[in-house]
Amino acid sequence: MRQLIGKMPAKDDPNVIQEVYLSELVRCRKCQMTAPMGIEVITAKRDGASRKVLSHAYYCRAHGHDLEMTLQNLPVRPRTKE
Repeated sequence: MRQLIGKMPAKDDPNVIQEVYLSELVRCRKCQMTAPMGIEVITAKRDGASRKVLSHAYYCRAHGHDLEMTLQNLPVRPRTKE
């Protein structure tokens, strides 16, 4: 089961976004421990209607805490029509 926490822009390209999910049973990239609940980060690039996944990253809740705080502090931007 995955639950979307939020999306944030990545780097300089506006078409590249990071989708952050709350996921079950992940193995942390930093401490290599298996956690029952953790953070999954998917970096994807959108080209029109298609979507290309660039990378996946998994973190335990302790190491993914910074990502959660960043998402909560991002300003809400209006969605633009393409």
